[in-house]
Amino acid sequence: MMFHGFKVVLLLFLAIRLGLARRDGEEFEPVEDICERCVCVVRNSPGFSLLDCSTKNLRHMLAEWPEQFGTNQTGQEIVLSLSGNSINSLQQLPPTEADLVFSCRHCNLTELASGAFLDTPNVIRLDLSWNRLTADVLRPDVFRGKYDDRVYESLALDELDLSYNSIEFLDATLFEHLTHLRRLSLARNPLGEITEDTAAALGSIAKLEHLDLSYTGLSELPGELFQKIDNLRELLLQGNDFAAVPSAVALLKPSLVALYIGENPIQMLDDESFFDLDHLTHLNISGMNLLHEVAAGSFSGLHSLEVLVASNNPALTEFDMSDLGGLTRLRELDISRCGLQHLYLNEPIPDGHDDPSDIAHFDVFPKLRSVKLEGNPWHCDCELFEALESIKHILNDEFQAPHSASEARCETPYDLAALPLTDLAGKSLCSSPPKKVPKIPIYEAPAFLRPRSLLISIMSVGVVLLIGFIIGFAIVCIKRKLKQSDFGFTSPVRYTSVRNSTTSTIVPPA
Repeated sequence: MMFHGFKVVLLLFLAIRLGLARRDGEEFEPVEDICERCVCVVRNSPGFSLLDCSTKNLRHMLAEWPEQFGTNQTGQEIVLSLSGNSINSLQQLPPTEADLVFSCRHCNLTELASGAFLDTPNVIRLDLSWNRLTADVLRPDVFRGKYDDRVYESLALDELDLSYNSIEFLDATLFEHLTHLRRLSLARNPLGEITEDTAAALGSIAKLEHLDLSYTGLSELPGELFQKIDNLRELLLQGNDFAAVPSAVALLKPSLVALYIGENPIQMLDDESFFDLDHLTHLNISGMNLLHEVAAGSFSGLHSLEVLVASNNPALTEFDMSDLGGLTRLRELDISRCGLQHLYLNEPIPDGHDDPSDIAHFDVFPKLRSVKLEGNPWHCDCELFEALESIKHILNDEFQAPHSASEARCETPYDLAALPLTDLAGKSLCSSPPKKVPKIPIYEAPAFLRPRSLLISIMSVGVVLLIGFIIGFAIVCIKRKLKQSDFGFTSPVRYTSVRNSTTSTIVPPA
């Protein structure tokens, strides 16, 4: 027992000595004049220190903290930024017990030192995005804490940003020392697929609440990915290759509140797309060029939905608002810049409200406060009017701003083209044929370009050409007739000079 304890002390001593030797043997940035080269802010109450060394041509980690920062005890906070420097290899950070926010974006990082955060156990936010990190560089020992009682202590890291790197997979034990991690971004990495090790790594983050897998080339999600994650609240999957909403999302039903699934080649949404995600409050299905149908019941199970963003879907031509009728918590609806021509509200009108204009008194969307409809080729008819009447008070508030270019307007029929949706008259659309809207002509064609004048001009040209043809034909016929008669023209007379002629001879007298 005594020997075992001696061995632990010896290993700890050797680890400390090796760490000190490594720092002594490496080159670090001096800090004597660091506050003259960088931006330094020190506040004693509350204890807050900022050291912004972004784009200062640094090549290495700081040797220590500036003297102005004091003792850096627990409860204080330090914000350190080395972003925009060509550091290449991230060395071990100088020791501190303060809460640390560290950023090294655009640093051309290709290496991470083992135990890089060993002496900063209270690092809470770490931004290593926009670098050249690969899966081989991301090792579990990079994020290990201090050795204590035969185990490594966990870092206090709450947020880790690894986006815009060259990570293709994750080590299965990568996050074993990050037991407090709640937010992780792997966006814009060439994952391509979720391997077994990657799924194990992500599944090991028990407290994970925010996961960004956008623009990673994914086409499917394995079911085991979310089996051990009980607290995931926000999932970002936009910009991938999903042909449908991944079925693995159903495992997040108890906790998921925000889902971003836009910019995927999804063609249709139906009643199985969102798996009755009872706690979902934010849903984004924007930017899907192939989405042409949102079937009835697609949103019916999202009873907690508050924000629905479905903009920039050019193939989407119809939208049934009655599918949102049961979403009593809906606050924001964005269906702008799509290909929408028709808007329906197939909601029964209560007894005593036979006039379609009375639907405004029927509160279909009690909490709806923002609706965006601009950028669609609306066909203005009675169905569109009835749907708009249920949100007319919202439209009036939305379109009072002086940005007329973004107003929602009719595109068809022709006589209502460019008319703002808020100016539609219900009786003219629902009880009688649409009345032509008086327009002040901006440009009136000159008389010779009007249809009647053009027709007369064409007929006149035709008559002139016909008369010319008849006269020409008559002349040709007369000439032929004269040639055949006795009174025709004689052949031309040819004259010959007799000055040198030998046809006659004058004989001189005898």
